[in-house]
Amino acid sequence: MTLLANDRPSESRGVLRGAVIASSVAILLAAILWLVAHRPPVVEGSVTRLWIHPMHGAFPRKDAAGVVQAPETFNQVLVLAQIHLHNRSSHAVILSHLLTNLQLPDGEDSSYAATATDYDRIFVAYPELAPLRTQPLVPDTVIAPGASVDGMIVSSFQLSDERWKQQSGMNFEIDLRMHPALMLKPSVAAATL
Repeated sequence: MTLLANDRPSESRGVLRGAVIASSVAILLAAILWLVAHRPPVVEGSVTRLWIHPMHGAFPRKDAAGVVQAPETFNQVLVLAQIHLHNRSSHAVILSHLLTNLQLPDGEDSSYAATATDYDRIFVAYPELAPLRTQPLVPDTVIAPGASVDGMIVSSFQLSDERWKQQSGMNFEIDLRMHPALMLKPSVAAATL
């Protein structure tokens, strides 16, 4: 029994030492998480111009025998955004994906920005948009350390006028390779074309 009585002080010191180590590890992890969460983004940006181009119509159709069918309706809204990005880091940053996100009553609807090839085709298909054409902002664009880029993204949504008017917000998601995505909310009013 004497041995058990002598072992108790060392047991309590071991428990105390374990509690101190566990508390120190928890505080260290919390500090690391805080630093990571509050680290400024490597890229900052803004939406400098924003245009909305709704297109709606009906196209007559005929089957193989030449019999007139019910017209096919077409509902599309093009979103054109001029974006400015600045690399704040000391390393080159590469753009990965560019998305436009709409908040609709039943959830979010997203559209990837047009590729470089599709970007060129948009202005051929819709010549009324030609005066807006600028340098496109596309995936794989490299932004050098301390440098800025400006470019346009074009996204397409298959929405009717009624559905478009139900959207409650829009943002632009700029995915970066090996870095967190940058979310841009437009601070400029959208012009309807």
